[in-house]
Amino acid sequence: MTIIPPLTVPDILQPLIQAWVTWFTTTFISLPIATFIMWWDVPRCIYGFLFHERPRVILITGVDTNIGEKFALEYAKPGNTLGLLSSDKYKLNRLVDECNKRGAEALSLHCDISNLELLRDTVEEFINERPIDLLIANTSQIDTIQDGETRWEDMFEQVIVTNINGIIGVIMSTYKRMQDRGKGQIAIVNPTAGHFSIPQMIYHNMTKSALLAFSRDFRYLARKHNIKVSIISPGLIDTPITTKALLPISDCRFLFASANSLASISKMQLQMGNFEIVWPFLETLPVYACQTLPPRILNTITYFVGLICEFFSRINGA
Repeated sequence: MTIIPPLTVPDILQPLIQAWVTWFTTTFISLPIATFIMWWDVPRCIYGFLFHERPRVILITGVDTNIGEKFALEYAKPGNTLGLLSSDKYKLNRLVDECNKRGAEALSLHCDISNLELLRDTVEEFINERPIDLLIANTSQIDTIQDGETRWEDMFEQVIVTNINGIIGVIMSTYKRMQDRGKGQIAIVNPTAGHFSIPQMIYHNMTKSALLAFSRDFRYLARKHNIKVSIISPGLIDTPITTKALLPISDCRFLFASANSLASISKMQLQMGNFEIVWPFLETLPVYACQTLPPRILNTITYFVGLICEFFSRINGA
């Protein structure tokens, strides 16, 4: 019996073939579909903004971060009930007081998101008294490699427990209760590092890529129960975390949007029911462009981006 080998091309030609396939699919598949989606989104967004029910009970995690704090303040309006979750008791109490001054009913949920058992108990206790309309699952443990700090090889557990276990834990605890009600909305804050970032943030990139894949599949599963799922993808946002990052562009602060603008834009688009909310958009286009590149080309770009970041790190550390 003759076995016909699968069709292939020499390794040296594969990057060229991959680039050609990328161009073909972008031109003849992606562009027509994107055009159709654009026209479909216009009436959908208008309808959602005008007629979708406004959330009144909102649970926000990671409010000790700059982004989490701005989301809390954005939803701190009369008639709203906020459950604010954080491991930093001082920042948490200060934020609760500020939200209460703005007319909201803000409640302090002091909990370390990496403690899954305590996290479940805290979330379920809050939900038992106040069914949640909207969950904003926000937290981020960054692992930028810098000389003189903790070895990056030893940081994987800390990053994974916070960025994956903690986030999924609070999402699932909330999701099961939303299923019982037959409605709800979950927004997952997941930066554009889930698409592409510098290699020095290896565990952060890995966890955010995993969370991106989870969100896409979770959106499909949740729709059966009338639960909307969105990803909020912060790009260049002016926060203490982006100030510490090793990106050469970190010194160009004029390109960075404020966390206030991210919270405001995200609130509007969540009301519309949009899936991925990217802000600021134009500055993050290179990240999405990298995602469409053939693997060999992307690997080459990653290598040189890593070298550039190492160079700037040495200059800043000198």
